[in-house]
Amino acid sequence: MKISKLKLKHQIWLIFFFSIIIFTVMEFYYYYSFSNLTQKRATHYSNQMIEQTRRKIDSAFSDIRVSTSIAVNSRRVQEFSVVDDDYQRAFNSGPNALDLMEYMRSFNSYVDGIVINDIRGRRLYSSASASGDIFFS
Repeated sequence: MKISKLKLKHQIWLIFFFSIIIFTVMEFYYYYSFSNLTQKRATHYSNQMIEQTRRKIDSAFSDIRVSTSIAVNSRRVQEFSVVDDDYQRAFNSGPNALDLMEYMRSFNSYVDGIVINDIRGRRLYSSASASGDIFFS
């Protein structure tokens, strides 16, 4: 069957339907390729965001670990936790230990407070409360 032997009306219909089929196939192809590209970009972007968040969390934990390690392993804090004399704790080793803990808390934005307990249950606090109080007991 030759196209030239068809009536003009049928030739026009055939060309019309053929062009519609070609454009529909092209539209589906571009839709799926754009959809696939968009999904890949969204996946890549979300993976980057997750990785950045993970790095920030790891950095915060590392900073907290370093601050805590320095505060706990300090000679001043160790003296405070082993001294039996309340006077010496309150006036000699206590303020020194609090100064160190306050310094450790101030340069680390992730740490709002540090609490150290000794064997006897005594605590040393350095916290950023609303009133800004720093105390030990």
